[in-house]
Amino acid sequence: MLAATRISQVSSPTVLLAVLYPVVGALAAGWPGVGWSLVGMVFTVAIPAAIVDVGVRRGRYTDHHLSRREQRAVPLGLSAASVLVGLAVLGFAGAPRAIVALQVAVLVTVLVVTAVTLAWKVSLHVAVVGAAACVLTLLGGGWWALSWLAVPVVAWARLRLTAHTVAQVVVGCVLGAGVTGAVLLIAGVASLP
Repeated sequence: MLAATRISQVSSPTVLLAVLYPVVGALAAGWPGVGWSLVGMVFTVAIPAAIVDVGVRRGRYTDHHLSRREQRAVPLGLSAASVLVGLAVLGFAGAPRAIVALQVAVLVTVLVVTAVTLAWKVSLHVAVVGAAACVLTLLGGGWWALSWLAVPVVAWARLRLTAHTVAQVVVGCVLGAGVTGAVLLIAGVASLP
């Protein structure tokens, strides 16, 4: 149980996105891309994390993982608004196409997951790790495809903690990877091997 808890902590969507953004920035545009990714992270990681943290402190949300489905709509909706503002900032400032595409992928994924969450709980952890594996594989290729090995590990942890059902982790992965892959392909920043 301790291993599953630790895996869930280090694979939280906030942590994964905080790691993913600079890596994508470096893959897409070297060190300047890392700078652009930090701008995106303000709107995709920092502000949404603050929204959830304030909600937890005020007793609106049970925990930082938003474990209760009925508590997810508001923080996810506010997070989507933050990501949208970040997208506008990155777009108007002339950020590299891959960073803008990643921001779009995060926005669309949050919107889709929020829509699903209104009726059914989906694993945000697995959605983000699936999205991360997809973007790393499409942009980095080669050894970056090994990032897919993290998906079953995170899925196992969420199942072990009884935070989700098998269907919820599978749908999370399909949504995260599917939306991200589609956005990157449509944006023309990645191509299928």
